[in-house]
Amino acid sequence: MKLPKRFNLKVVVYSLIALGFIALTFLVSPWFIIGAVAFMILNQIEIMGKKQKE
Repeated sequence: MKLPKRFNLKVVVYSLIALGFIALTFLVSPWFIIGAVAFMILNQIEIMGKKQKE
């Protein structure tokens, strides 16, 4: 599998924040899943917007 030469920093940051919220969901409170879902939606919008521009 070949990785792209350029990567979107915003997508990487959103993914890491969403993973942090998922970890907090299991460790602290189930309410943190709302933040994880929000960042996953933002991430999906960013990825789909990137594909439409190309």
